[in-house]
Amino acid sequence: MLKVFGVSLLLLVVSASAAPAQSMCGDDPIAPVVPSPADVRQKSPADAAAAKHGAFQDIRRWQGELKSYRDCLDATVTTDTREIGETQRASKPDPDKVKQLQTEIASINRTTLKSTDEEETVVNEFNALSVAYCARTDVDKTSCPKR
Repeated sequence: MLKVFGVSLLLLVVSASAAPAQSMCGDDPIAPVVPSPADVRQKSPADAAAAKHGAFQDIRRWQGELKSYRDCLDATVTTDTREIGETQRASKPDPDKVKQLQTEIASINRTTLKSTDEEETVVNEFNALSVAYCARTDVDKTSCPKR
């Protein structure tokens, strides 16, 4: 019985310490699907305008969620960095704890970069959609850049 309890406790500790800080911030927000330029060219003028406007709204909502998500990741990095400093200044520094925190920070930084790359991709997709929309002669061009 004691052996089973010990193994269970060990598994609990290992799983808790292995969970990345991102789990505190939840999953990264799911990027919206942006209609392709070909889709916009094939739609009626009203449907093309609605698709462009809908994509714009979806991206703005998603970017708001991304900001909150990244703020949480940044706060976790700040907390971990502070904890590294406190651990290193302790009378008996724990090198394993410092290494674990540094690994967590590196993981968070990779997650942040991944979300930034994804945001750039989505914004570029929207730009392509917008260029295709504005190239049409049968649409309202008030949302298009002036030439």
